Amino acid sequence: MCLLRVNHAGGPDWAAVGVLLRSGKVLLIKRVERDGDPWSGHVAFPGGRWRPGEDLLGTAVREIEEEVSIQVTDVAGALPPFSPGNAPWLKVVPFIFTGWVGEPRPNPREVREARWVGRDELREITWGGEAAFETGGWIIWGLTYRILKKLIDCGLF
Repeated sequence: MCLLRVNHAGGPDWAAVGVLLRSGKVLLIKRVERDGDPWSGHVAFPGGRWRPGEDLLGTAVREIEEEVSIQVTDVAGALPPFSPGNAPWLKVVPFIFTGWVGEPRPNPREVREARWVGRDELREITWGGEAAFETGGWIIWGLTYRILKKLIDCGLF
């Protein structure tokens, strides 16, 4: 089973990302480069850390709105949690969204660029000794790569 229930409570060692699916494409962002940010400049899904007072679905919804100015309306479910290689204690839940209002408008403090990417645009490569995708000059590796592979394996993307 690929999709799980969507009511994860969250906590200090949790985060959520939003996987927005539209017509065979997924929304990816390129994060701005900032000192002290372990994911600076990476290709990712919109998302971030849990905050007290919200559940993880609320975290994903808030982060999507903050990073790309989209208000989500329909959630299909969530994938099981993943952990980044550079923060194995952190659990990241990807929420799958199939409805929203608006088009991506990157918040320049957090997101340099946002793109809709189709599965057919992803080229498998090896990058830094690891499996990765390349698309339009972007390298997708690590956690984002693993989430995309899970979406493909589950037939969701």
